Amino acid sequence: MTRAATIVLIVILVGATIPPDRDDYPTDYFRSPIGIPIILSGTFAELRSNHFHSGLDIKTNAKQGYRVYAAAGGYVSRILVSPTGNGNALYIRHPNGYTTVYVHLRNFAEPIQDYVRRRQYRAKRFPVDLYPDAQAFPVEKGEVIAFSGNSGGSGGPHLHFEIRDSGSEWPLNPLLFGIEVKDNQAPQIRKVKIYAMDDESTASIVFSNGRTQKVTRTNPVLLKTEGNGRSYDLAGVRSISAKGRIGFGIETRDTHNGSRSRLGPYRISLLADDVPVFEYLAEKFSFSNSRYINAHIDYAEREQHRRWVQRSFLLPGNELPSYRNVVNEGIVEFGSDTRHVMRYEVVDAAGNQTTLSFAIEGDAGLVPPPATEPTGELISFGQSASFTRSGFKAEIPAEAFYEDTRLTYATKPGDDETFSRRHVFHNPSTPVHKRIELSIKADDLPVGLRDKAVLAYENDEGKVSFQPARYHDGWVTGGIRTLGQYFVSADTVDPKIRAINISDGRNMSRSYNFRFKIWDGETGVASYEGYVDGDWVLFEYDPKSKMLVHTFDGRFGRGSHSLRLTVTDNVGNSTTFESRFTR
Repeated sequence: MTRAATIVLIVILVGATIPPDRDDYPTDYFRSPIGIPIILSGTFAELRSNHFHSGLDIKTNAKQGYRVYAAAGGYVSRILVSPTGNGNALYIRHPNGYTTVYVHLRNFAEPIQDYVRRRQYRAKRFPVDLYPDAQAFPVEKGEVIAFSGNSGGSGGPHLHFEIRDSGSEWPLNPLLFGIEVKDNQAPQIRKVKIYAMDDESTASIVFSNGRTQKVTRTNPVLLKTEGNGRSYDLAGVRSISAKGRIGFGIETRDTHNGSRSRLGPYRISLLADDVPVFEYLAEKFSFSNSRYINAHIDYAEREQHRRWVQRSFLLPGNELPSYRNVVNEGIVEFGSDTRHVMRYEVVDAAGNQTTLSFAIEGDAGLVPPPATEPTGELISFGQSASFTRSGFKAEIPAEAFYEDTRLTYATKPGDDETFSRRHVFHNPSTPVHKRIELSIKADDLPVGLRDKAVLAYENDEGKVSFQPARYHDGWVTGGIRTLGQYFVSADTVDPKIRAINISDGRNMSRSYNFRFKIWDGETGVASYEGYVDGDWVLFEYDPKSKMLVHTFDGRFGRGSHSLRLTVTDNVGNSTTFESRFTR
């Protein structure tokens, strides 16, 4: 859209920065948790698959082993060790009512590391979740508490850092606490999406080349933008007219000095004629409502085109507490004599602001295309429901979806890979908030495989994944959070063990560990246990690399020894490796 086409008076200094409201947070209490300049690969509340990011991802130059410092004085309140998720994590509770969290660590500082090791041996488990007494590990501001790493679900070496409210455990945006990140770069506005909210509403977009595109309930339209870094327009758009209830969405990203990572902004505001109608703040959220990200974003756009478009209107089932200044659920009404100048304002945590403005003329003469006859069974998002077909049952809890949804269903014949028909339960572009209990009649499942039965899911690319399920009275049942094609299969394949540095009779005197690759391509590794001379020994597991390692810790001495390692998957298949070695 050219500036001449829509003359808009914007009462704002576009080049200025508008710092977020920090009055509620102390800005001089916490120090940086690391001794190098902070460059981020992830920001607070950044959009992730099925959740919002709960902290800052601080780059560590693609290396592990940087000292991690207590951001303020307090005591260690929790220590977590897990092969997935947070990996090695440390929680410090502070007297001012906040808790800081340090995640994906390589290891802890002594004596914390020794305490963890003793508790692992006592429990005979690598994963532990520990809550030491407040007196056990007091720390001072700036004290070395751990070393950075790449443990758990980390995609590369970095430090994930959080600040939480100690009472509610809600994560808060650390950048509101004065954590210093150099940033004079404004967010980018890449695309805007326009939605007709019902069958009676529509919009017409006329492009500079004369082409016209209609917006309907079933066909929202995504528009590109163009701009100079802090001020944007719609690219190639001559005019927009609309009738009825119209919603908007935005694709935006942020960067900061020294980082090329695609980050998230702090605030997204939508205004109509300078009056706010919708505002989103990346200030805080609870882990219990983080999955509402799937109502906040255009989930179908993400699934089909891998774009993160954030809605600027509320779906009925969206309970995310991150909005303010919401008028009419963020939906804008257009009548015959209505003209609205819409403006997006996007602000990062440093106060850098970007704007985009465009005008929409109300046009009562616009006629939406005839509504198509709805298909599928209507499920009200606020009520529980049973969806049943021959050989197929789905128990749907209330608020499993974010809005009333019509579910479609089809069936396909089974084949040599299945023990049932293939059931196509709607499509994966519809998000599921609460787990649906799915049951499939398994008429072809042999008796000997009932304890190995699984629900198999096949995506649109033909990739099949498995999840454990239970067999009862001819049905195989499991919980699902993705819609699409399901059938009954069985996992009869044992996990794999490949020894890296040990073989039968090997002299291990020059080695300092045992290393194995372990994996299971069906239902996944559930557990692993290693014994030397009949005594349990600690193996540390990294699923990303499939690496299982025992580091020699003096629990067995010189001489001949026996090693036994057993790996079990999620339906009980197991594999055992046995070897003798000398030290």
